[in-house]
Amino acid sequence: MTPKQNVVAGHVFSVDVEEYYQVEAFSGIIQRDKWKEFPSRAENSTNRLLAVLDQHQVKGTFFVLGHLAENLPGLVKRIFDAGHEIASHGYGHAMITTLTPQAFREDIRKSKRILEDIIGAPVNGYRAPTFSIVEKTSWAYAILRQEGFSYSSSVFPILHDRYGWPSFGDSPKNMAGEGEGEIWELPMSVGTLGPFRLPFGGGGYLRMYPLALTKTLFRGIERLGRTGIVYVHPWEFDPEQPEVKAPFLRRFRHRLGIAKMEGKLISLLDAMRFKTATQYVKEISSGA
Repeated sequence: MTPKQNVVAGHVFSVDVEEYYQVEAFSGIIQRDKWKEFPSRAENSTNRLLAVLDQHQVKGTFFVLGHLAENLPGLVKRIFDAGHEIASHGYGHAMITTLTPQAFREDIRKSKRILEDIIGAPVNGYRAPTFSIVEKTSWAYAILRQEGFSYSSSVFPILHDRYGWPSFGDSPKNMAGEGEGEIWELPMSVGTLGPFRLPFGGGGYLRMYPLALTKTLFRGIERLGRTGIVYVHPWEFDPEQPEVKAPFLRRFRHRLGIAKMEGKLISLLDAMRFKTATQYVKEISSGA
């Protein structure tokens, strides 16, 4: 392991813990009542990821899907006992844009209860499946605050075919109303390359972009004094996962770059410092 060179306070490291067959790309192909028919692979790939993080002495925030936690409680406890933060990824991986406010409340309440029962500690953070807090679903913040969450990391301030809130901006914001306390939104990372704004830092962007470009974009936001967010999924470290019968483009986007993902992650862990989402919230709440 090479020494970390950056002098910045650190970027947020996060993991969206879900199975390969639970991703939004397959939502119209694999119904939720069919999930039980697919072999679970999240435990082995998450354990592999935990070993890499331990080797690099990095602690991060694991946004765990409630359905997965219900079936793999030992894995959730192992993540927590390793010193990582446990946060919610909702229960059923439904995009908020497909839910009513009441259905959303029930989803996050169920997930929070499952996770807190497993770890015996409060769960304060939330990440919407497929970054589905957009301008028209901003009603979600009031419900998150009422259900005991203090932050979300669910907005990508870009245009995208599935998600995006371009006008949100690149900096964290307290989305609570006046006199209502705090519910922070930590938007995902967007950098600039010439005249272009590029989403980056995780998922398909990390798998698709050359590593040099990802590092350049991180250096760019560091020069602006901004904190970035890295996000990965356990299935992105599992090149042997079964192939889902889906249209070519969906399969291609899902599997693109998986073979090189671990090497890219290790290079980022060597090059940068990292912190949890809650540590970042404490910094911005205190005005640091």
